[in-house]
Order: sequence, then structure tokens, then C-alpha cells
Amino acid sequence: MEIETKLVVKDRAALERALAGLGALPGPTEHETNTLFDDERLKLQRAGQALRVRETEGRGLLTFKGKASVERGVKSRVELESGVSSAQAVAEVLGALGLVPRFFYEKRRTVWRFADPARPVVVVDETPIGLFAEIEGSEEAVRVLAKELGVPEADLLHESYVALYRKAREKDPSLPPDMRFGSRRP
Repeated sequence: MEIETKLVVKDRAALERALAGLGALPGPTEHETNTLFDDERLKLQRAGQALRVRETEGRGLLTFKGKASVERGVKSRVELESGVSSAQAVAEVLGALGLVPRFFYEKRRTVWRFADPARPVVVVDETPIGLFAEIEGSEEAVRVLAKELGVPEADLLHESYVALYRKAREKDPSLPPDMRFGSRRP
């Protein structure tokens, strides 16, 4: 089960100081690419589900995300993941099964972890449409940490990066179809 919320990061240094002050430690910043797959009829999308192949610094990950429910800015959904030795090979298998790439997005992600495993994991994501943080853990732990970070419940986002990017494209049609660094149309 994935339980998380997102927030827009207005001041990265302030957020990272707050996380460090609460005892979290950052990992390395890693570049990741993500490709969402679906069939020609968009069966997964219409059901509120997603099938993603992610590659991070040469490591692959296959993820299924079930239909989400949202309560006061915190999203919950089934999430099934498995590491894969080759993201490209998995993409080819999915293609052979009739699934095609539907959306590509990339991020530079820094994972912040607390020594206490009951505390949420926080990721800081640099994306082509701005800086975001995700807080993932139990619903109570997510809400407690958001409050500790001074984030009002009204500022919690439940939208996926796909939904956020589509909103950004509505405002700025010059953005390309996929969320890539350095690919803005002239």
C-alpha cells in the first residue's frame, strides 16, 4: 500500500534544513526516467491505474499502481513493485503484450530518511515543472510530518506528476507532450 502526499517546494534550502533539524538524512541525488504503459484503449488510465517502468542510475523497477483514494490531501493506493535487471527488456515484454509507452517523465530525486522506520520517507523531486516533495508513510505519520514542516493541510497535493504536468501544459501549450528536462518547444 502506498500512502503519500506531495507539496510544492518554494524554498529547498529551508525544507532541507527543517528535515535535517528533525533528524532526517539525505541520500544521493539520482536521475530517474519513468515510462507509463497502457493499451490502445487506455484501459489502465480509465480505471485509475498505472503501470510504470522506472530506470534510476541503471537500476530498473516495474510498478503497478491501483486506483487511488484521497482523504484530505493524502492519497492511498495499492502499489506493487519489483526490481528488474533491465528496464529496456521489461519495456519490450510489455510491448509484446500489447502495451505501449503513453507518457514519459523524468526527475532528479533526493531521498531523505529518518533513523526511526516509523517516520515517513521524504523525497525531494526536481522536475521540469518545478520542485516538489513527497512524504510517504502511514497516514498519521504523513500528516504529523507535514505539520512539523509547517505545511497546512490545504497545501497537500494528491495529484500524480502526470496530472500536474497536464495542468502545466494547459497553462503553457509550448510544453512538449512528455515531461523531460531541456525539451521545451521554441
